[in-house]
Amino acid sequence: MKLRTKLFIALRHLRSRMFQTFSVVAVVAFSVGLAVALFLAAQGLRLGLVRAVEPFELIVGAKGSPYQLLLNTVFLQDAPIGNIDWEDYTALSDDARVSSVVPLGFGDSYKGYPVVGTDSSLLKVRVRPSDPPWLKIKEGRWFREEELEKEELKKEKFEEFEAVLGIQVADRSGLRVGDSFRTSHGIVAGDEHDEEYRVVGIAETVQGPWDRAIFVPLEVLHRIHSPHNHESEHEHEDEDENENGHEHEHEHEHEHESGKEVTAVLVHPASYADAYRLAVSYQNDGEKQLIFPAQTAIRLFSLIGQGEAFLSIVVYAVAGCALLTTLLVLYWSGAARSRERALLHVLGLSRGTLIFISWLEGTITLLAGALLGELAGRAGAYGAFSILGSATAIHPAVPLTLQECLAPLVLLTVGSLSSLAVAWSDNRDLTDRLRG
Repeated sequence: MKLRTKLFIALRHLRSRMFQTFSVVAVVAFSVGLAVALFLAAQGLRLGLVRAVEPFELIVGAKGSPYQLLLNTVFLQDAPIGNIDWEDYTALSDDARVSSVVPLGFGDSYKGYPVVGTDSSLLKVRVRPSDPPWLKIKEGRWFREEELEKEELKKEKFEEFEAVLGIQVADRSGLRVGDSFRTSHGIVAGDEHDEEYRVVGIAETVQGPWDRAIFVPLEVLHRIHSPHNHESEHEHEDEDENENGHEHEHEHEHEHESGKEVTAVLVHPASYADAYRLAVSYQNDGEKQLIFPAQTAIRLFSLIGQGEAFLSIVVYAVAGCALLTTLLVLYWSGAARSRERALLHVLGLSRGTLIFISWLEGTITLLAGALLGELAGRAGAYGAFSILGSATAIHPAVPLTLQECLAPLVLLTVGSLSSLAVAWSDNRDLTDRLRG
Protein backbone atom coordinates (compact mmCIF):
# COMPACT_ATOMS: atom_id res chain seq x y z
CA MET A 1 0.00 0.00 0.00
CA LYS A 2 1.30 3.43 -0.92
CA LEU A 3 2.15 6.02 1.74
CA ARG A 4 -0.46 8.35 0.28
CA THR A 5 -3.19 5.74 0.85
CA LYS A 6 -1.99 5.07 4.41
CA LEU A 7 -2.05 8.79 5.15
CA PHE A 8 -5.58 9.03 3.74
CA ILE A 9 -6.80 6.19 5.97
CA ALA A 10 -5.15 7.75 9.05
CA LEU A 11 -6.78 11.13 8.36
CA ARG A 12 -10.18 9.48 7.84
CA HIS A 13 -9.82 7.73 11.19
CA LEU A 14 -8.97 11.04 12.88
CA ARG A 15 -11.97 12.74 11.27
CA SER A 16 -14.28 9.97 12.36
CA ARG A 17 -13.53 10.84 16.03
CA MET A 18 -13.26 14.59 15.65
CA PHE A 19 -13.96 15.46 19.29
CA GLN A 20 -11.24 13.14 20.59
CA THR A 21 -8.77 14.43 18.00
CA PHE A 22 -9.53 18.05 18.78
CA SER A 23 -9.23 17.45 22.53
CA VAL A 24 -5.81 15.82 22.19
CA VAL A 25 -4.55 18.55 19.84
CA ALA A 26 -5.76 21.22 22.29
CA VAL A 27 -4.04 19.57 25.27
CA VAL A 28 -0.76 19.18 23.39
CA ALA A 29 -0.98 22.74 22.04
CA PHE A 30 -1.57 24.12 25.54
CA SER A 31 1.43 22.34 27.04
CA VAL A 32 3.78 23.24 24.17
CA GLY A 33 2.50 26.81 24.09
CA LEU A 34 3.04 27.20 27.82
CA ALA A 35 6.60 25.88 27.56
CA VAL A 36 7.44 28.06 24.55
CA ALA A 37 5.96 31.17 26.17
CA LEU A 38 7.94 30.61 29.37
CA PHE A 39 11.22 30.02 27.56
CA LEU A 40 10.68 33.06 25.34
CA ALA A 41 9.71 35.23 28.29
CA ALA A 42 12.82 34.27 30.26
CA GLN A 43 15.22 34.62 27.34
CA GLY A 44 13.57 37.71 25.90
CA LEU A 45 13.42 39.54 29.21
CA ARG A 46 17.06 38.71 29.91
CA LEU A 47 18.14 40.10 26.52
CA GLY A 48 15.90 43.14 26.96
CA LEU A 49 17.45 43.96 30.33
CA VAL A 50 20.96 43.51 28.95
CA ARG A 51 20.22 45.83 26.05
CA ALA A 52 18.73 48.43 28.41
CA VAL A 53 21.81 48.58 30.65
CA GLU A 54 24.43 48.46 27.87
CA PRO A 55 25.01 52.25 27.67
CA PHE A 56 25.43 52.53 31.46
CA GLU A 57 28.90 51.35 32.46
CA LEU A 58 28.98 52.78 35.99
CA ILE A 59 26.46 54.79 38.00
CA VAL A 60 27.20 56.85 41.09
CA GLY A 61 24.26 57.84 43.29
CA ALA A 62 23.12 58.27 46.85
CA LYS A 63 23.70 55.46 49.33
CA GLY A 64 20.87 52.95 49.51
CA SER A 65 19.56 49.96 47.63
CA PRO A 66 21.57 49.31 44.44
CA TYR A 67 18.44 47.83 42.88
CA GLN A 68 16.50 51.04 43.50
CA LEU A 69 19.32 53.08 41.98
CA LEU A 70 19.29 50.76 38.95
CA LEU A 71 15.51 50.89 38.56
CA ASN A 72 15.38 54.65 38.91
CA THR A 73 18.35 55.55 36.72
CA VAL A 74 18.39 52.89 34.01
CA PHE A 75 14.75 51.80 33.88
CA LEU A 76 13.21 55.12 34.98
CA GLN A 77 11.04 53.34 37.54
CA ASP A 78 10.58 53.93 41.25
CA ALA A 79 11.45 57.09 43.17
CA PRO A 80 15.05 58.32 43.47
CA ILE A 81 16.95 57.33 46.61
CA GLY A 82 18.18 60.88 47.04
CA ASN A 83 20.69 63.32 45.60
CA ILE A 84 24.44 63.80 45.83
CA ASP A 85 26.30 67.11 45.96
CA TRP A 86 27.35 68.92 42.83
CA GLU A 87 30.90 68.81 44.12
CA ASP A 88 30.80 65.00 43.86
CA TYR A 89 29.92 65.32 40.19
CA THR A 90 32.71 67.82 39.51
CA ALA A 91 35.18 65.62 41.39
CA LEU A 92 34.29 62.70 39.13
CA SER A 93 34.62 64.83 36.00
CA ASP A 94 38.14 65.82 37.11
CA ASP A 95 39.16 62.28 38.09
CA ALA A 96 41.95 60.85 35.92
CA ARG A 97 40.32 57.41 36.14
CA VAL A 98 37.19 58.72 34.40
CA SER A 99 36.85 59.17 30.66
CA SER A 100 33.53 61.06 30.72
CA VAL A 101 30.58 61.77 33.01
CA VAL A 102 26.93 62.61 32.43
CA PRO A 103 24.95 64.37 35.18
CA LEU A 104 21.39 63.18 35.71
CA GLY A 105 18.57 64.75 37.68
CA PHE A 106 15.18 63.19 38.39
CA GLY A 107 12.10 64.07 40.38
CA ASP A 108 9.59 65.62 37.96
CA SER A 109 7.21 64.06 35.46
CA TYR A 110 4.64 64.81 32.80
CA LYS A 111 1.59 62.53 32.69
CA GLY A 112 3.67 59.73 34.19
CA TYR A 113 6.65 60.23 31.88
CA PRO A 114 9.84 60.99 33.85
CA VAL A 115 11.72 64.22 33.31
CA VAL A 116 15.50 63.77 33.05
CA GLY A 117 17.69 66.77 33.69
CA THR A 118 21.02 66.45 31.88
CA ASP A 119 23.28 68.17 29.37
CA SER A 120 24.72 67.60 25.90
CA SER A 121 27.26 65.07 27.23
CA LEU A 122 24.44 62.51 27.02
CA LEU A 123 24.61 62.77 23.22
CA LYS A 124 28.21 61.52 23.32
CA VAL A 125 27.38 58.24 25.05
CA ARG A 126 28.18 55.16 22.96
CA VAL A 127 27.64 51.51 23.83
CA ARG A 128 30.99 50.70 22.20
CA PRO A 129 33.59 53.16 20.93
CA SER A 130 32.96 52.13 17.31
CA ASP A 131 29.16 52.44 17.64
CA PRO A 132 27.17 55.52 16.66
CA PRO A 133 25.87 57.71 19.50
CA TRP A 134 23.34 55.90 21.67
CA LEU A 135 20.91 58.83 21.72
CA LYS A 136 20.27 60.72 18.50
CA ILE A 137 17.78 63.38 17.47
CA LYS A 138 15.11 62.28 15.01
CA GLU A 139 13.28 65.57 14.61
CA GLY A 140 14.18 69.12 15.61
CA ARG A 141 17.28 69.69 17.73
CA TRP A 142 18.75 69.25 21.21
CA PHE A 143 17.82 71.85 23.82
CA ARG A 144 20.06 74.89 24.09
CA GLU A 145 22.32 75.11 27.09
CA GLU A 146 25.27 77.23 26.05
CA GLU A 147 22.85 80.15 25.65
CA LEU A 148 21.09 79.41 28.93
CA GLU A 149 22.93 82.06 30.89
CA LYS A 150 22.58 82.57 34.61
CA GLU A 151 20.97 85.96 34.08
CA GLU A 152 18.07 84.21 32.37
CA LEU A 153 17.79 81.62 35.11
CA LYS A 154 17.58 84.33 37.74
CA LYS A 155 14.63 86.05 36.13
CA GLU A 156 11.32 85.67 37.87
CA LYS A 157 9.54 86.06 34.56
CA PHE A 158 11.13 84.17 31.71
CA GLU A 159 10.40 82.58 28.38
CA GLU A 160 9.67 78.89 27.97
CA PHE A 161 12.47 76.47 28.64
CA GLU A 162 13.31 73.82 26.06
CA ALA A 163 12.80 70.06 26.14
CA VAL A 164 13.47 67.02 23.97
CA LEU A 165 10.99 64.12 24.02
CA GLY A 166 11.69 60.42 23.91
CA ILE A 167 9.97 58.75 20.98
CA GLN A 168 7.36 57.01 23.13
CA VAL A 169 6.43 60.26 24.85
CA ALA A 170 5.93 61.96 21.50
CA ASP A 171 3.88 59.09 20.08
CA ARG A 172 1.54 58.73 23.06
CA SER A 173 1.21 62.24 24.44
CA GLY A 174 0.55 63.88 21.09
CA LEU A 175 3.19 66.55 21.74
CA ARG A 176 5.10 67.69 18.69
CA VAL A 177 7.95 70.11 18.05
CA GLY A 178 6.76 73.60 18.97
CA ASP A 179 4.16 72.49 21.56
CA SER A 180 4.36 73.58 25.20
CA PHE A 181 3.65 71.71 28.43
CA ARG A 182 4.10 71.93 32.18
CA THR A 183 5.60 69.29 34.41
CA SER A 184 4.55 68.12 37.86
CA HIS A 185 6.60 67.40 40.94
CA GLY A 186 7.16 63.72 41.69
CA ILE A 187 6.89 60.47 39.76
CA VAL A 188 3.11 60.41 40.20
CA ALA A 189 1.38 63.62 39.17
CA GLY A 190 1.81 66.15 41.97
CA ASP A 191 1.78 69.93 42.12
CA GLU A 192 2.19 71.44 38.68
CA HIS A 193 5.10 73.81 38.18
CA ASP A 194 4.53 77.31 36.83
CA GLU A 195 7.40 76.99 34.38
CA GLU A 196 6.62 75.84 30.84
CA TYR A 197 8.71 73.81 28.44
CA ARG A 198 8.61 74.06 24.68
CA VAL A 199 9.37 70.94 22.66
CA VAL A 200 12.35 71.58 20.40
CA GLY A 201 13.24 68.00 19.45
CA ILE A 202 12.23 64.36 19.44
CA ALA A 203 14.81 61.63 19.99
CA GLU A 204 15.17 58.46 17.96
CA THR A 205 14.23 55.23 19.67
CA VAL A 206 16.85 53.61 21.87
CA GLN A 207 14.77 50.42 22.19
CA GLY A 208 14.72 50.82 25.95
CA PRO A 209 13.20 52.63 28.94
CA TRP A 210 14.66 55.98 27.96
CA ASP A 211 12.18 56.18 25.09
CA ARG A 212 9.83 57.29 27.91
CA ALA A 213 12.09 60.14 29.03
CA ILE A 214 11.68 63.89 28.65
CA PHE A 215 15.11 65.55 28.45
CA VAL A 216 15.54 69.06 29.86
CA PRO A 217 18.56 71.16 30.88
CA LEU A 218 19.74 70.18 34.34
CA GLU A 219 20.17 73.86 35.17
CA VAL A 220 16.45 74.35 34.64
CA LEU A 221 15.64 71.66 37.22
CA HIS A 222 18.00 73.40 39.62
CA ARG A 223 16.19 76.67 38.95
CA ILE A 224 12.72 75.19 39.42
CA HIS A 225 13.59 73.32 42.60
CA SER A 226 15.70 76.09 44.11
CA PRO A 227 14.43 77.10 47.58
CA HIS A 228 14.99 80.73 46.53
CA ASN A 229 12.84 80.36 43.43
CA HIS A 230 10.16 82.74 44.64
CA GLU A 231 12.05 84.80 47.21
CA SER A 232 13.95 87.29 45.10
CA GLU A 233 11.24 89.25 43.30
CA HIS A 234 11.81 92.50 45.16
CA GLU A 235 15.57 92.15 44.95
CA HIS A 236 15.44 92.01 41.14
CA GLU A 237 13.05 94.99 40.96
CA ASP A 238 15.54 97.21 42.78
CA GLU A 239 18.73 95.89 41.17
CA ASP A 240 19.05 98.91 38.84
CA GLU A 241 18.57 101.39 41.70
CA ASN A 242 20.52 99.92 44.58
CA GLU A 243 24.14 98.90 44.26
CA ASN A 244 23.82 96.71 47.34
CA GLY A 245 21.27 94.66 45.46
CA HIS A 246 24.06 93.51 43.14
CA GLU A 247 26.13 92.36 46.07
CA HIS A 248 23.20 90.43 47.53
CA GLU A 249 22.46 88.96 44.12
CA HIS A 250 26.05 87.73 43.80
CA GLU A 251 25.84 86.19 47.26
CA HIS A 252 22.54 84.50 46.36
CA GLU A 253 24.07 83.15 43.15
CA HIS A 254 26.98 81.68 45.11
CA GLU A 255 24.56 80.00 47.50
CA HIS A 256 22.60 78.60 44.58
CA GLU A 257 25.73 77.13 42.98
CA SER A 258 26.91 75.52 46.19
CA GLY A 259 23.48 74.05 46.89
CA LYS A 260 23.10 72.30 43.51
CA GLU A 261 22.70 68.53 43.48
CA VAL A 262 22.40 65.67 41.01
CA THR A 263 20.45 62.46 41.43
CA ALA A 264 23.03 60.27 39.73
CA VAL A 265 26.11 60.42 37.54
CA LEU A 266 26.65 58.17 34.56
CA VAL A 267 30.37 57.38 34.56
CA HIS A 268 32.47 56.01 31.72
CA PRO A 269 35.81 54.84 33.13
CA ALA A 270 39.07 55.26 31.30
CA SER A 271 39.69 51.50 31.48
CA TYR A 272 38.34 48.34 33.10
CA ALA A 273 41.04 48.56 35.76
CA ASP A 274 40.02 52.13 36.53
CA ALA A 275 36.40 51.02 36.85
CA TYR A 276 37.28 48.60 39.64
CA ARG A 277 39.57 51.14 41.30
CA LEU A 278 36.65 53.56 41.36
CA ALA A 279 34.38 50.87 42.80
CA VAL A 280 36.86 50.19 45.61
CA SER A 281 37.08 53.91 46.43
CA TYR A 282 33.31 54.01 47.05
CA GLN A 283 33.06 50.88 49.19
CA ASN A 284 33.45 52.73 52.48
CA ASP A 285 31.62 55.89 51.42
CA GLY A 286 28.72 56.49 53.79
CA GLU A 287 26.83 58.88 51.50
CA LYS A 288 27.36 57.57 47.97
CA GLN A 289 27.52 54.27 46.13
CA LEU A 290 28.87 53.09 42.80
CA ILE A 291 27.19 50.24 40.95
CA PHE A 292 27.92 48.22 37.83
CA PRO A 293 24.44 48.26 36.23
CA ALA A 294 25.05 45.06 34.25
CA GLN A 295 26.05 43.09 37.36
CA THR A 296 23.19 44.56 39.39
CA ALA A 297 20.71 43.67 36.64
CA ILE A 298 22.04 40.09 36.56
CA ARG A 299 21.56 39.77 40.31
CA LEU A 300 18.08 41.21 39.99
CA PHE A 301 17.24 38.77 37.21
CA SER A 302 18.57 35.86 39.27
CA LEU A 303 15.92 36.67 41.87
CA ILE A 304 13.32 36.49 39.12
CA GLY A 305 14.97 33.28 37.90
CA GLN A 306 14.02 31.46 41.11
CA GLY A 307 10.38 31.83 40.15
CA GLU A 308 11.26 30.87 36.59
CA ALA A 309 12.75 27.55 37.82
CA PHE A 310 9.52 26.74 39.67
CA LEU A 311 7.46 27.58 36.59
CA SER A 312 9.71 25.34 34.50
CA ILE A 313 8.85 22.40 36.74
CA VAL A 314 5.17 23.19 36.32
CA VAL A 315 5.56 23.39 32.54
CA TYR A 316 7.35 20.04 32.36
CA ALA A 317 4.66 18.48 34.52
CA VAL A 318 1.95 19.85 32.22
CA ALA A 319 3.83 18.56 29.17
CA GLY A 320 4.11 15.11 30.77
CA CYS A 321 0.38 15.06 31.50
CA ALA A 322 -0.35 16.11 27.94
CA LEU A 323 1.79 13.29 26.58
CA LEU A 324 0.15 10.75 28.90
CA THR A 325 -3.30 11.98 27.90
CA THR A 326 -2.42 11.66 24.22
CA LEU A 327 -1.20 8.08 24.64
CA LEU A 328 -4.27 7.07 26.64
CA VAL A 329 -6.61 8.54 24.04
CA LEU A 330 -4.73 6.76 21.26
CA TYR A 331 -4.85 3.48 23.17
CA TRP A 332 -8.57 3.73 23.93
CA SER A 333 -9.30 4.78 20.37
CA GLY A 334 -7.34 1.82 19.06
CA ALA A 335 -9.11 -0.56 21.43
CA ALA A 336 -12.49 0.76 20.30
CA ARG A 337 -11.64 0.01 16.65
CA SER A 338 -9.89 -3.33 17.22
CA ARG A 339 -12.56 -5.32 15.35
CA GLU A 340 -12.39 -2.84 12.48
CA ARG A 341 -8.64 -3.28 12.12
CA ALA A 342 -8.97 -7.04 12.47
CA LEU A 343 -11.39 -7.01 9.53
CA LEU A 344 -8.92 -4.93 7.47
CA HIS A 345 -6.25 -7.48 8.32
CA VAL A 346 -8.44 -10.33 7.09
CA LEU A 347 -9.13 -8.38 3.90
CA GLY A 348 -5.43 -8.21 3.15
CA LEU A 349 -3.77 -5.39 5.08
CA SER A 350 -0.64 -6.60 6.81
CA ARG A 351 -0.11 -6.20 10.54
CA GLY A 352 2.84 -3.88 9.86
CA THR A 353 0.66 -1.64 7.68
CA LEU A 354 -1.98 -1.37 10.43
CA ILE A 355 0.70 -0.56 13.03
CA PHE A 356 2.09 2.14 10.73
CA ILE A 357 -1.38 3.68 10.22
CA SER A 358 -1.99 3.73 13.99
CA TRP A 359 1.41 5.30 14.56
CA LEU A 360 0.68 7.84 11.84
CA GLU A 361 -2.55 8.87 13.60
CA GLY A 362 -0.70 9.56 16.84
CA THR A 363 2.13 11.42 15.11
CA ILE A 364 -0.25 13.62 13.12
CA THR A 365 -2.14 14.49 16.29
CA LEU A 366 1.04 15.36 18.19
CA LEU A 367 2.49 17.31 15.26
CA ALA A 368 -0.67 19.41 14.89
CA GLY A 369 -0.67 20.15 18.63
CA ALA A 370 3.04 21.01 18.65
CA LEU A 371 2.74 23.42 15.71
CA LEU A 372 -0.33 25.13 17.17
CA GLY A 373 1.41 25.32 20.54
CA GLU A 374 4.49 26.93 19.00
CA LEU A 375 2.35 29.56 17.29
CA ALA A 376 0.25 30.15 20.41
CA GLY A 377 3.34 30.40 22.63
CA ARG A 378 5.00 32.95 20.37
CA ALA A 379 1.78 34.94 20.06
CA GLY A 380 1.40 34.96 23.84
CA ALA A 381 5.00 36.04 24.32
CA TYR A 382 4.62 38.85 21.78
CA GLY A 383 1.43 39.99 23.51
CA ALA A 384 3.12 40.01 26.93
CA PHE A 385 6.15 41.83 25.54
CA SER A 386 3.90 44.40 23.92
CA ILE A 387 2.24 45.13 27.27
CA LEU A 388 5.64 45.26 28.99
CA GLY A 389 7.02 47.58 26.32
CA SER A 390 4.00 49.85 26.65
CA ALA A 391 4.44 50.15 30.42
CA THR A 392 8.24 50.29 30.71
CA ALA A 393 9.62 50.75 27.17
CA ILE A 394 11.71 47.62 27.72
CA HIS A 395 11.60 45.72 24.43
CA PRO A 396 12.51 42.07 25.05
CA ALA A 397 14.01 40.26 22.10
CA VAL A 398 12.31 37.06 20.92
CA PRO A 399 14.93 35.11 18.96
CA LEU A 400 14.53 31.44 18.12
CA THR A 401 16.15 29.65 21.06
CA LEU A 402 17.36 26.07 21.51
CA GLN A 403 15.00 25.56 24.46
CA GLU A 404 12.07 26.78 22.39
CA CYS A 405 12.87 24.25 19.66
CA LEU A 406 13.54 21.41 22.10
CA ALA A 407 10.19 21.69 23.87
CA PRO A 408 8.00 20.62 20.91
CA LEU A 409 10.69 18.34 19.43
CA VAL A 410 11.12 16.34 22.63
CA LEU A 411 7.37 16.03 23.08
CA LEU A 412 6.94 15.00 19.43
CA THR A 413 9.81 12.47 19.52
CA VAL A 414 8.78 10.83 22.79
CA GLY A 415 5.13 10.90 21.77
CA SER A 416 5.88 9.40 18.38
CA LEU A 417 7.88 6.52 19.86
CA SER A 418 5.21 5.94 22.48
CA SER A 419 2.54 5.98 19.78
CA LEU A 420 4.47 3.23 18.01
CA ALA A 421 4.38 1.11 21.17
CA VAL A 422 0.66 1.76 21.58
CA ALA A 423 0.05 0.91 17.92
CA TRP A 424 1.96 -2.37 18.28
CA SER A 425 -0.01 -3.24 21.42
CA ASP A 426 -3.35 -2.46 19.77
CA ASN A 427 -2.64 -4.58 16.71
CA ARG A 428 -1.65 -7.84 18.39
CA ASP A 429 -3.75 -10.96 17.81
CA LEU A 430 -6.01 -9.25 15.28
CA THR A 431 -7.55 -12.52 14.09
CA ASP A 432 -8.40 -13.61 17.63
CA ARG A 433 -10.15 -10.26 18.26
CA LEU A 434 -12.29 -10.77 15.14
CA ARG A 435 -13.33 -14.20 16.39
CA GLY A 436 -14.13 -12.75 19.83
